[in-house]
Amino acid sequence: MIKFNGIDRIYDSYSWRITRRAKEVWKSGNVVSTKHTEDSYLDQFEKSVANYTKRKFGIAVGSGTDALYFALRAKGIGPGKTVLCPAISYLATAEAIKRTGAMIQFVDIDENGLMGDIPMMGLPSAVVYVNLFGNLADYDRLKNYCDKHRIPLIEDAAQSLGSFYKKIPSGKLGDISSLSFAPSKPLPCFGNGGMVLTDSESERDFIRGLRYHGSGTAKLHHGYNSCLSNDHANVLNFLMSKYKKLLSKTKKVRKLYDEKLFKLGISSIQPQSDTISNNHKFVIKVQDRDNLKAYLETKNIQSQIHYALPLSKMKMFYTDQQMPNAEKFCGDVLSLPIHPFLEDYEVAYVCKCIGEFYGV
Repeated sequence: MIKFNGIDRIYDSYSWRITRRAKEVWKSGNVVSTKHTEDSYLDQFEKSVANYTKRKFGIAVGSGTDALYFALRAKGIGPGKTVLCPAISYLATAEAIKRTGAMIQFVDIDENGLMGDIPMMGLPSAVVYVNLFGNLADYDRLKNYCDKHRIPLIEDAAQSLGSFYKKIPSGKLGDISSLSFAPSKPLPCFGNGGMVLTDSESERDFIRGLRYHGSGTAKLHHGYNSCLSNDHANVLNFLMSKYKKLLSKTKKVRKLYDEKLFKLGISSIQPQSDTISNNHKFVIKVQDRDNLKAYLETKNIQSQIHYALPLSKMKMFYTDQQMPNAEKFCGDVLSLPIHPFLEDYEVAYVCKCIGEFYGV
């Protein structure tokens, strides 16, 4: 079986080093830190990611969904506000907005699944944009729009750690940004986790209070229980030290896919100009997508549909807004296995099976 996700192979490659770091925390007895402590496992990881993304502060939390929700809260988003959101993303993006009590106004996508032109439908309170599949949206256009209207630009970078826009790292491409360390994400956790990235000390203190019952210097009335455990932080910090190497290996997998599928006449979603993608997902646009997915399953190849429905058509977010690009996108795209430890022969086999399905 060629699995879609390669976290098991990441463990196999670094097993004793990962296990040693987890055991180090377990033996200490300090598994969850509820107060920020300098040079703790959590602090080291936060500083590592903040340095990588050229941010002043990283605040680790329990999940990527919480990270985006806390980022929205830090920017004053709540009831009575309206937030722009792309019509294509994982439901957690819209879920975090809805959780604040704000209204969501969806924006149709471009042909690559990134936020398209912003409609003239009243002034929103903020823009949340998503770097889908690790590819970066047109940051300059979105930033100019937000600066013109004096509203915050919030980067959902759950899929794009390690991507760059004109040499600016993802995680820096927003007035505030959020990351996810879920097992399916570029920097995977053997559990769950997320992080908010900001250059504001007051926002850092506010989010530290939110993540653990209002504790800390921000003097909040209440908060949540959303802490990243120290064992996860210690393992993630180790993987962070290997991250450039992992991205380089994934890039080689991507290049091999492109070479072989080009010969079959199969197109994939490519990064925008002036950007570098972390190649988090390898996504093709094909006819008869559903039957191709079923055929690959018979060949022991896992693939996934990202995404089956636009957010605007899901029951919990449903609107009457027309999203023609998003609806077409949902019917055409299929994500193939890609990760740092996918072997060349496995890529060749996936491409061979696709060629067999289309008779080329």
